[in-house]
Amino acid sequence: MELFYAPPDTYNAQTHSLALSGDDAHHAVTVLRKKVGDELRCIDGTGRCFVSTVSEVSKGTLYLAVREILVEPPPKTHLSVAISLTKTPERFENFLEKSTELGVSEIIPMITTRTVSRPKPAQFQAKHARWQKILISACKQSQRFRFPHLHTVTHFADVLKRTDDVKVIPYEFSKEPIRLSFAGKRVLFVIGGEGGFTPEEVDAARRAGFQEISLGETILRVDTAGLFVVSMVRAEELRQT
Repeated sequence: MELFYAPPDTYNAQTHSLALSGDDAHHAVTVLRKKVGDELRCIDGTGRCFVSTVSEVSKGTLYLAVREILVEPPPKTHLSVAISLTKTPERFENFLEKSTELGVSEIIPMITTRTVSRPKPAQFQAKHARWQKILISACKQSQRFRFPHLHTVTHFADVLKRTDDVKVIPYEFSKEPIRLSFAGKRVLFVIGGEGGFTPEEVDAARRAGFQEISLGETILRVDTAGLFVVSMVRAEELRQT
């Protein structure tokens, strides 16, 4: 089942209709040859999927009559990952894509002391737009109706101010095994960059209520560590369903 993206403000609740435009409309008409009477399923990123029928094809826009609205509830475990920007953009984007498929709730692009990639504020908007497109594409591919919330680039010190139920800092020099329970809670992980966290950052995290854990004896790349913790939390959640 192919999904299309229709932003929330394109749905008219009074007429039970929506308008699909942009790249999605182009793909539906030009590539898939959708015509009046054909079915389309559109997600809006808030957990809704509109089961619709094409009522009109206009230049650059598909008008749809909504027959049914499917609702995807939020995950029982609200999982947020603050992850350092990486020297190689592809690694960060790999994390965005795969963690979205795995059901992450929030992604916080983060700058730490040892973060190499430090985009200028003027670049934030363009990067955020590109990253958002990756999330949308990953949701379509994985049949997920609810987009993760993508934060703006945030400094480590500001991430420490969050008040999640469980806050965790994986640290390569830690010997602490993973004994925490995550299911049904608001969970936050912070993942350091290529050089890891500094001892001062780890101490600051501890003071802010973070619990230190080890992810094993091997040193994981940034995107691998991020996907490890997302998979670990989701696996625990599945075991309890």
